[in-house]
Amino acid sequence: MNECDAALTRAGLDRRMRLLVIVTAAIARANWPLAATAMERARDAALSRTDLEETLLQGVLFFGFPRIVTAFEQAALAWPADVPPAGGALPEDEQEHAGRALFDRIYGRNAPAVHAMLRGHHHELHDFVIRAAYGRVLTRPALPPRDRELLAVAALAALDQTPQLVAHARGARTFGATDVELRETLVTVLGDEPVVDEHLRRIG
Repeated sequence: MNECDAALTRAGLDRRMRLLVIVTAAIARANWPLAATAMERARDAALSRTDLEETLLQGVLFFGFPRIVTAFEQAALAWPADVPPAGGALPEDEQEHAGRALFDRIYGRNAPAVHAMLRGHHHELHDFVIRAAYGRVLTRPALPPRDRELLAVAALAALDQTPQLVAHARGARTFGATDVELRETLVTVLGDEPVVDEHLRRIG
């Protein structure tokens, strides 16, 4: 049994979400055979191709444009679109406000400190995070915030970015993710149960 199908035998995370997590982790590691298999399994299960497209677009924030261009090339082979997808963002004049509101909801009482930290590094970094990452990408309505936060956890676990992982895991909880779903997201990406348990202790 291959890695993708083995992960799909686990309980605690629905098939759709598990496949999107597998795709995310595979992109992080440039494991294109695994990404293609997960995309094919999603296609064969008649899941929404839009969910895959949104997962890849969100991946730009974590993996950069070159990696995501390759991911879209893999998607075109594994699950061709009938027509090239387009659109899906909030109206441009709503994006910054919506992005800031989403950021503040995810970070909660820590939001002012995180805003200050980003500005302290560079004002352009702060504005890019709010306007582009949150306003243009993470507020896209095709995926709900819970799903986006679980995918952020998957990406950050694969990248070993622990402080950001903790923040987005708490954000996932804010939007309704269960502790079982968080655990299964981490297990799908990391496999190593003691490492997963250590992350969960940090999340609290």
